[in-house]
Amino acid sequence: MICIYCGSKTRVSNSRAQNKTNQTWRRRKCLGCQGVFTTVEQTDLATSLIYRKDSSHTEPFQRNKLLFSIYSACGHRKNASSDATALTVTIVSKLLPKVSTATLKRSDIINVATDVLKHFDKAAAVHYTAYHPL
Repeated sequence: MICIYCGSKTRVSNSRAQNKTNQTWRRRKCLGCQGVFTTVEQTDLATSLIYRKDSSHTEPFQRNKLLFSIYSACGHRKNASSDATALTVTIVSKLLPKVSTATLKRSDIINVATDVLKHFDKAAAVHYTAYHPL
């Protein structure tokens, strides 16, 4: 990776896996200007996973679609945006172990999202299942 300050090469001085968010945190130091900065790496799910809506329809997984549906379900909450963002991270982390052959099934997404929402806010879970029936 190149330095964000001067464009020289960098080296990693510290690295930690963030298991809860499925990310890798890295502290980098520039070999040229000695600047220090942090990067966070995560998997690009849109190019890695396929969403299977039914037996004939597939498309790339779009995390933002999930985020918007969770945000809609949490619309009655005071901090709907931050709640939806955190819930989406939790849902995606629970979905990844269910992935087989790089494919996420619609039913798995709905089941996991509903379960997470039930533990967080029952009204949001009801709203979500009303718009996303199995």
